[in-house]
Amino acid sequence: MKTALLSVFWVLAPMLVLAAGPATNEESLLIPAFKMLGALALVIGLLLLCFAASRKGLSLLPGKRSGQIQILETRSLGGKKMLCLVQVRGQELLLGVSGERIDCLTRLPARDSQFQTTLEQLEPKESATDLETGA
Repeated sequence: MKTALLSVFWVLAPMLVLAAGPATNEESLLIPAFKMLGALALVIGLLLLCFAASRKGLSLLPGKRSGQIQILETRSLGGKKMLCLVQVRGQELLLGVSGERIDCLTRLPARDSQFQTTLEQLEPKESATDLETGA
């Protein structure tokens, strides 16, 4: 941020010196310079607006392709490793993706089930004897 302000100062400083100099019959360079800086600010503002809109999910490109395989979500784990939630023919799969291989970590149950029942299905069942003996 500081470098941007410093660069704007170095661009404007010579124009201010020229504007403070003796008046001549030649056209001043100050007005075209300000017009150029205004146009540059407008272009940068439009680029930032497009970037912000794309981060929010608004896209100017065509929508998602409808097909048998859909990528629902991805999460980076650092480096070339990531988790990827995909849906293939109605079945959701959690994939571990690295630079060398892709592993299916688990098949997820249907989305309409409650979170607690999902946890109970995925937890290993401990028998009552294991709890009593402390094993």
